[in-house]
This record gives sequence, structure tokens and C-alpha cells, in this order.
Amino acid sequence: MSDDSLAGLPDDRAWSRAVYEEAIERKHADRPCEACGKRAWGVGEELVLLPALDKVGRYVPGRGVEVIVLFCRNCGLLRLHAADRLLSD
Repeated sequence: MSDDSLAGLPDDRAWSRAVYEEAIERKHADRPCEACGKRAWGVGEELVLLPALDKVGRYVPGRGVEVIVLFCRNCGLLRLHAADRLLSD
């Protein structure tokens, strides 16, 4: 599906970010940054697929772990949270 074919569809990135932020709070995953000590997390709006590798280190298309990305707005540290665990109750 091309980007042109998405024209006119609602953009739910803000809703997704709100869901992720709520899950991060509920799981107490919003503690101070391990690098700088600030509590200034930003949340990515989309799930990211962390790709899987086979036994010899080759990329395996379509396999991996869906993650939610958090980033420190102060120092830029990135944290990845497994979406299935973060979003579960």
C-alpha cells in the first residue's frame, strides 16, 4: 500500500502514543533515565520490529520482536520495551 493510498484515513499515531504512555506508567517503566537521571521520556508513535537473526547471523524476514521505543528527551538514551509484555495486564 503506497502512502498515496492512505490519504484521507485517520492518523492514529497520537492515540497509539497515549496507549503506550499509559502502559508505561501502569507498568512503572517510567523511572528516571539510567544515563542522566532525568525523568523526561518521549514515546515513539509506532511499533518497531526488532529483526530476528538465524543461527549464522542472517536476517530472517518478517520475524522478530515488536518493540515500543522510549527515548530520553535530555540525553537521547533509547530504551526498547517488548510490546506484548508492556501492553498486557
